[in-house]
Amino acid sequence: MKFSAAIVSSAFAFTSLVNALPGPGTVYCPAVIMPTPPVVALPSGTLVYGLELSNQGGVATLTKAGLESGWNFGNGGLGYPWCPTSSWLNIVDSIRPWKPLVWSSSQSTKTWKAGYSQYLTATATNTYSESSDFLACKPLSLTAAEFTAAPKWTLFLLTDGILPTATDETLAKVDYQSCVKTKLFITSVGLS
Repeated sequence: MKFSAAIVSSAFAFTSLVNALPGPGTVYCPAVIMPTPPVVALPSGTLVYGLELSNQGGVATLTKAGLESGWNFGNGGLGYPWCPTSSWLNIVDSIRPWKPLVWSSSQSTKTWKAGYSQYLTATATNTYSESSDFLACKPLSLTAAEFTAAPKWTLFLLTDGILPTATDETLAKVDYQSCVKTKLFITSVGLS
């Protein structure tokens, strides 16, 4: 009788274990995600040099302390954290040469050329040529004292290399005269 009770107990334990397993398509992530190098603004000599790619309320920004929880470069995207990816950097359509960049839970931009130790680049589409240039602008919502204490620059993909000379609907929330051209470099261990 003890033998059959042990079999029943083992069968029950096995069934409970199998039923607890997640279904197909489940992503398994390590329990601990180590900090990884940030995406930084280059080259030196610019006002945004060394600032890091960040997410401020869904808007792509450059700040002193950016995202450092791993990057997902899958399917032509740039997502964070590495596992499970919860935010994707997306390019918003615009008739202007400066395209807003936003973070979203779904990946709509699949044209990023990205990887460690390289510049973030948007590959060509039917509306713009390949570009690794970005526009960083001071938001109008910050006072000079707030900006000095914690700089935050709003980011745009720059598709023609020309800086804006007037405001438009795309630049309505930034000081267009503050805008600077930059590049974003995805650092690797030892380069941050």
